[in-house]
Amino acid sequence: MAPHGQTEGAGWISRGDRPPRCFSPHVSPATSHCEPLKWTLPDRWAPEGRVLEWTCGCDGVFYELRQASGLQFIRRIRRDEHGVEVIEDSERWRAGVAAAQWNALLMGHLR
Repeated sequence: MAPHGQTEGAGWISRGDRPPRCFSPHVSPATSHCEPLKWTLPDRWAPEGRVLEWTCGCDGVFYELRQASGLQFIRRIRRDEHGVEVIEDSERWRAGVAAAQWNALLMGHLR
């Protein structure tokens, strides 16, 4: 029988030892040579597309890699100083370029 608070076979001693609740990737801190992406408000006539990948929003900002009409783009969703949600989109790229931009964002090379 496992001691109180420990599940047999799990190897966990307490709730504090469990893995974090968020399973989405986190964006790495910006590097010293981080390049800015040009963010614009979503074009109301452009299709929103579907979400392919996303990041965790633990720090108040999260990103989505989206695809619409054969092109991909990154959407940034954050809250301003008044708590209002702000949605901004990057430019749109072919899939290969978008994958490189997404990886650079995750590694802290783009913001």
